[in-house]
Amino acid sequence: MDTIAALATPPMSGAIGIIRLSGSRSFALLKTVFTESKGLPPERWKPRVMKMGKVTADGELLDTGMAVRMVAPYSYTGEDMAELYLHGSIPALRAVLEALYKAGAVPAKPGEFTERAFLHGKLSLSQAEAVMDLVSAETRDAARNAAGQLNGRVGRVYAEAYDTLSEMIARYYAAVDYPEEDIDADPLPAVALQTVLDSLDELLKTLGKGLLLREGLRCSILGKPNVGKSSLLNAFAGHDRAIVSPSPGTTRDTLEEIVSLGGVKLRLTDGAGIRETRDAIEEAGVARARNAAESAELLFVVLDGSEELSKEDRAALDLARDRTSLVLINKSDLPQKLEREQLEAAFLHVIPVSAKTGEGLDSVDSTLRRLFDGGATLYDGSVLTNERQAGAIRRTMDAVRNALSGLKDGVTHDAVLAELERALASVGELTGRRVREEIIDEIFARFCVGK
Repeated sequence: MDTIAALATPPMSGAIGIIRLSGSRSFALLKTVFTESKGLPPERWKPRVMKMGKVTADGELLDTGMAVRMVAPYSYTGEDMAELYLHGSIPALRAVLEALYKAGAVPAKPGEFTERAFLHGKLSLSQAEAVMDLVSAETRDAARNAAGQLNGRVGRVYAEAYDTLSEMIARYYAAVDYPEEDIDADPLPAVALQTVLDSLDELLKTLGKGLLLREGLRCSILGKPNVGKSSLLNAFAGHDRAIVSPSPGTTRDTLEEIVSLGGVKLRLTDGAGIRETRDAIEEAGVARARNAAESAELLFVVLDGSEELSKEDRAALDLARDRTSLVLINKSDLPQKLEREQLEAAFLHVIPVSAKTGEGLDSVDSTLRRLFDGGATLYDGSVLTNERQAGAIRRTMDAVRNALSGLKDGVTHDAVLAELERALASVGELTGRRVREEIIDEIFARFCVGK
């Protein structure tokens, strides 16, 4: 394979920038840009020990920093690897990469480092996909679950299924190929197959929660102008995401912020206040707010508790009827004029809150936890978040059920064997032992460059 190089940190200025190399020429290429402070060549460095030195390109000093070498197979990719730890100057980092490419390195493709780790047996395919989930995780629960999968939690289920099916297939082949030997092909086969079926079924049942964990819920905040929608968005986000002003109509376009409430990832959208207006720009904003509400899976309707219910309030409430929604009566820190009884008769979840003091926000959190069971799930890597894996599990289970049915009906060994091989091929797509090249390419193309 070519020796690849890429920036492993985001392409923006920062405290540190990391350049990663992988391949048989990693140490030779590192030597072209990095000079260790005592003049030792990389081949004489102790593996996995940082070295201080200067970074140059075409005789020009670009930076001082640290470098480390990792010797195959004891590296992330399973190949010889080297990494440079420099200051986060994008022009300097690009100059170093250009010098490495000029010396013979090849720019890494998205996910190529992790793909090489998979190809060299350092990671299973499900673990490789967990790397992507961990990098892209937007909540703590998502990161925790991805870390558990990277540690092999889901992969062990797949490996056990693969080993069980492989052993059964071997027994059946022996029975089919050597019928005169009277080989017992299937000691307790139904029990073993049922164990495979049950373990995969248990995992597949977690997919709904897994997709909620990974993708989140689209949640729209509705209400008339100046009711406190933007203030609540900021309170949920924990920082000033939206501009807050006493002037009506300040928010004219939709704003989206990802927050975690009640163990649930919300793609929270704040838009223009619901009201009739002659301002063309604000009218377009109101239309966008309505469209966001119609496509949302959860609605927060915000009312001003210090005022009586208005025409605009009723319009916002109408959008939420017969939908999964929370009615949030804001400004609970002020004297209340809004009558809650009529709202509680029409909506299941009516919660007094104050964006100013934070009062009632914990009730929003606990209500969402009850609604979506966010807190009852242990996100330790046992929750399935991957549709590709779910499809392969379904195909495996279908073949295993056919094999079980065949055993029950007393069909010939070769008929059962065909279903077992189909099941094994599908499990192979999960472990990576029997996966087509185009599937591998599709998986790793979703990764960022440098990982």
